[in-house]
Amino acid sequence: MNLELLREELPAHALRAITLRAWQESEQEGFRAALAAHHYLGAPSRRQCVLGQVALLGERPVALLTWTHGVRALAAREAWVGWDARTRQRRLGLVVQNNRFVVLSAVRQTNLASRVLGLAVQALPEQWAQRRGVPPLLAETFVDPVRYAGTCYKAASWQEVGATSGRGHLDYYQDDRQPKALWLRELTAGAARQLRDPHTPCAGEQRRAGAALPVPTRTAESLARAFWTVPDPRRRREFPLPALLAAAVLGLASGARTISDLFRLVQDLTLAQRRALGFRFHQDDRRRVPPPGEGCWRDVLRRIDPAAVAAAFNQWRQQQTRLPAILAVDGKTLHGNLATLVSLVDATDGVPLAQAARAGAGHEKALARDLVAALPPGTLDGRMVIGDALYADKTLVHELVQTHGAVVVVQLKDNQPHAQARSEALLAQTNPPFSTAPSRPATAVSKGGGCAP
Repeated sequence: MNLELLREELPAHALRAITLRAWQESEQEGFRAALAAHHYLGAPSRRQCVLGQVALLGERPVALLTWTHGVRALAAREAWVGWDARTRQRRLGLVVQNNRFVVLSAVRQTNLASRVLGLAVQALPEQWAQRRGVPPLLAETFVDPVRYAGTCYKAASWQEVGATSGRGHLDYYQDDRQPKALWLRELTAGAARQLRDPHTPCAGEQRRAGAALPVPTRTAESLARAFWTVPDPRRRREFPLPALLAAAVLGLASGARTISDLFRLVQDLTLAQRRALGFRFHQDDRRRVPPPGEGCWRDVLRRIDPAAVAAAFNQWRQQQTRLPAILAVDGKTLHGNLATLVSLVDATDGVPLAQAARAGAGHEKALARDLVAALPPGTLDGRMVIGDALYADKTLVHELVQTHGAVVVVQLKDNQPHAQARSEALLAQTNPPFSTAPSRPATAVSKGGGCAP
């Protein structure tokens, strides 16, 4: 097969004659050699090439593409889809990644790349299903912004949704220190909605999502031990309270919002994971570690002392790793107004680092103040703490800055005109409040919701 580069520009009508098919086994070696010669990343390994596609003009290849499994975790993708950690794990197999695309031409071919991408996406679900048994719902790819603008992906109806951190490992990167632009393309109408909704089954999803815990097994064991100090208000104690509390905390970290979510989380864990949390073997069958039912969860969460739980969690968390450089204050109400939870979380991945809780709804400002007051002085020294407009509270910010040495950024909305005007006036001073830099004017950021340090 002729794999030489095109030397002349194709006429516009030639684009309509282009066809696309999957690679045949006998063509693998030649196509991989072409990728190695003409793609700046070279050819992917065979493990990273689940499906190869070739675009043809007559019998002549004019472009090559390869596809592999989606990356395990991408913050921008998860935010765009609306995934919590557990739903992502169950449905990651429905995401595919375009990890190589090369046009076999030495001259620029107008609209050729977008035409090939359109054909590739159209054929992708059926071709992938022939190899993996289920059609994917979402395609992803990464574009190096130093080299390319992603124009052909945009023309083929892909959407740029963010960038990688430049720190993580992505399968096909030779150098992962440079952040890459992430582009996504739904492969069927409403794909993001299907992937996002944990209550609507998706064909091909992983039904029993083992290893759903967001932490290693040893960490889960350590967390469960930390809750031994929490008083148990129940008379009938079929399921150990430390196991229930550890599962609830990890469930919230995994995106659980309802009693049903917590029930399904523990139900989907492996036997070893349930044992790590402290759940007991069945009294008549040591091959089973039964999960608690929804009634048990409701009974525990209604009667437990949230402050005792938060104190035990905070003490455990402070014994763990150093706090990250950027943190966020985040409030949530458990379904049915069972409890309000305010957490200090790692702003990069949402993992809770300290928590305060009360029964019922509301109390978020008071809980945030309680949370910060319980931290040892200097805990947040030099770290940035961010929060939405709800936490634009003078007492809270003063505690964070003066007692704990944090740098605080809170959002101000247009319905807080006095606070916004006061912040802008202070920032406009020659030397803004708390500034240790040489005298210079400062700028306040303001829009539908502004930011004020």
